[in-house]
Amino acid sequence: MPGLNSVMDTSLSALYAAQAGLATTGHNIANANTPGFNRQSVSYAARRPDILSYGALGRGVEIEGIRRVQDEFLLDNIRVQKSRMESYAAVDSALYDVEAILGSVDNDHLGNAMNNFFNSWNALAQPPINSALKQDVVSNATSLITDFHSINASLDDLEANIEVNILSEISTLNLLLDGVGEMNVQIMAAEANGEPANDLRDQRDYLITQVSEIAEISVLERDDGTKDLILAGRTMVARDMVTHFEGAYVETDDGFEMTIVTANHHKPVNLSNGKLEGLINSRDVHVQDVRDRLDSVANSIIEQVNSLHTQGRTANSSGQNFFIGDSMQSIDLNPSILANPSMVATGVTSNDGDNSIALAIADLANFGVGGEDEQSVGDEYRSMLTVLASKRNSYDFMLENQTNVVNTLEIKMASISGVSLDEEGANMVKYQNSYNAAAKIISTVQQMYDTLMNMV
Repeated sequence: MPGLNSVMDTSLSALYAAQAGLATTGHNIANANTPGFNRQSVSYAARRPDILSYGALGRGVEIEGIRRVQDEFLLDNIRVQKSRMESYAAVDSALYDVEAILGSVDNDHLGNAMNNFFNSWNALAQPPINSALKQDVVSNATSLITDFHSINASLDDLEANIEVNILSEISTLNLLLDGVGEMNVQIMAAEANGEPANDLRDQRDYLITQVSEIAEISVLERDDGTKDLILAGRTMVARDMVTHFEGAYVETDDGFEMTIVTANHHKPVNLSNGKLEGLINSRDVHVQDVRDRLDSVANSIIEQVNSLHTQGRTANSSGQNFFIGDSMQSIDLNPSILANPSMVATGVTSNDGDNSIALAIADLANFGVGGEDEQSVGDEYRSMLTVLASKRNSYDFMLENQTNVVNTLEIKMASISGVSLDEEGANMVKYQNSYNAAAKIISTVQQMYDTLMNMV
């Protein structure tokens, strides 16, 4: 039959359980604002009872463990969605920068320069033709060339800045991968006795989430508690073994281009989503597309103006190319015309009243060389602006939607794993009352011991 010792032991178990609950509540409150921290809770279970002739008599409570409250599936989904969001954000930012380079609708400097150039030819075609108007054509052509060169240099700077960001993100990624490897080692050591290292696991998961923002990953947990990170089909972290990334320049048809490779074997890495993929996509697809389209516009101006101007005659020249080059980087004015604007041809003859060439070049603003059915350089330029604006609006929309998805998931995760100060305050009162009740039982048992001793 159980005695006072059994009652005392039962009460002490309740006392210890309340202490553990109160300590865990205090730990939750202390880390309410710690990034990546997951709320912890104490798991209790009734002790195995004493089986007596009149039934089973309980022996108190035991602490099974302290677990962190987390939804692993939801966390993986958040990482996937964050990778996608950061990819969209990188492209969206690059498209913003491209729009800033080209100017707004109200300040379309390249479009204005093109209009001024063709308008100067139209003015030149109006009789009487004089040398001052030819100088105006040369001046506007020089302004157009300068604007092309300026845009080309700005796109060069943008691409260089993107590459700086790529290198910075690679450096950050390597540090995070090292951190995950170090956490794996600490967790293996801390869990050698079989108890989970909750706080270390929180820190590791937070690092892994940061990794996923830079590059989408897959996570594989081993039986020993360590986690492997698989990125772009390669295992980048295996226990404490970490493979780094680095930027390398490879030769292409257009020169040298920076790409991402593994540090040890220099194998190219094809990333899916994440900030790195977004930066690379911005440079290699979106900025390059704008560059290609502007090169095409510049080349169209060069070829179409030259095809007409070479048919022209002046008192001092015939068959002169007006422009040289074949892109916005190489476009320039024929040095002979720059030095002597009188060589600007207005007609197919040297007669003062012949303005056929000037009119034909002025018409290039609205019609191609082949006539009304052929796209004009103005149409080609406006088409490029339309495509850019469409992309910009599309990525704006996708980024806004993706941000909402991430926010919704994070709110759901916070409701599961986050620390609610109101809830922890209620727990604190609950454990305090449990502690006081257990202490009263112990005090009562002590009085019963005193009574027993006095009887003896």
